[in-house]
Amino acid sequence: MRYAKGSEDYLANLEGMHEMEEDIPMTRFERARLHSWVKDGHDIESNPWDYLNSDSSPMNYLKALRIRYGVSHGPWDSWEFEVPWKWDLSGRFLIENDTLTK
Repeated sequence: MRYAKGSEDYLANLEGMHEMEEDIPMTRFERARLHSWVKDGHDIESNPWDYLNSDSSPMNYLKALRIRYGVSHGPWDSWEFEVPWKWDLSGRFLIENDTLTK
């Protein structure tokens, strides 16, 4: 689905993109592609490859992008389920997740 620029849906989608950027570590390439996708009016909860989640719902753009380019799993999965590592405060390094190891 594409939203008209300036519409309520478009603005809500931009807000969702900004929340995703704050919560999910991503590379510059991923961030640039996500911006391009959303600013063209596409929903962040869709993707151009028609990839689906296991429940047959559309896969969000960032997750689909990672699968498309062969990087489907990694430390960024912490936003979806608990993993034994987390990002440090700078967002540059992985450290052991104390909450899971104790």
